[in-house]
Amino acid sequence: MTDSKNIIKVGYLLSYDYKFIFNSIKQIYDFSDQIFICYDQDGKTWAGNDFEIPEIVFSEIQKLDHQKKIVFYADTFYVKGVSTIDLDTRQRNMLAKKMGSGGWHLQIDSDEYPVGFDKLAHFLRKQKYLLRNPTKTPVNFFVNFVTLFKQIEEGFFVVAPYTESCFLITNTPEYVNARFPKNNYTLHLDFNNIHQSWARSPEEILQKINNWGHNNDFDTQEFYKRWYELNQENYTEFKNFHPLSPSDWKELIFVPSKNIEEFIINFEKNHHQNYITMPLKLKKRIKLYLKSLG
Repeated sequence: MTDSKNIIKVGYLLSYDYKFIFNSIKQIYDFSDQIFICYDQDGKTWAGNDFEIPEIVFSEIQKLDHQKKIVFYADTFYVKGVSTIDLDTRQRNMLAKKMGSGGWHLQIDSDEYPVGFDKLAHFLRKQKYLLRNPTKTPVNFFVNFVTLFKQIEEGFFVVAPYTESCFLITNTPEYVNARFPKNNYTLHLDFNNIHQSWARSPEEILQKINNWGHNNDFDTQEFYKRWYELNQENYTEFKNFHPLSPSDWKELIFVPSKNIEEFIINFEKNHHQNYITMPLKLKKRIKLYLKSLG
């Protein structure tokens, strides 16, 4: 039986890219305790544009929920006159409040697939002492982003190496910039989170760049043009090309795959997730803290 305090809560923001969430839920379902899926009840993006989630999406998610651990949360997440990034942050804090205090909080976007999630869950459950009084031992864990940049018929262009950091886990869920936490004590775990990100159709990419939290942070149209022209002849020319922090995306590699399901399966085989151990830096800090308690 799981300790009521030592639980793993996963929260999703469901929007116009709803079709990706099924592959994501399959990665985490068996190893999480509670799953919250929130969406705008008025069908508005952070940019104020309209979208619709078909009813079949909810019924198909419910079919996956054989252990009855999924909670749907609808609210008003669009506020006229507020920037997209501030609305992103606002929604994540509202979701965190809905998820409730205590336990490990993970916020995963619909197009993210944490592979080997059983190993991550095993690691978190071993650190239950960090949940006794998290205000005294606040910690965030970042992991590796495996960013898929474009999909063509033969496979995927993938950002390499897998060194881009992605915030994923906290025991003090309060966010200040999208899902970046207020608590600034962060550690990195050697764990891979596949991000479908830009590996979408041209129509979906345009929808993404016009509605996400970073739509005002760079020249999205110029970036889209370069993305659109990417192919197997020129992909090696993409160097240090992240739109906000160039060095985060050093280059592209090409990975043959029939579809995203095959990519996930092969990635997990070729990058087998080992059991995760606590970073020495945190071990020392926790030891000092526990000693101070007498």
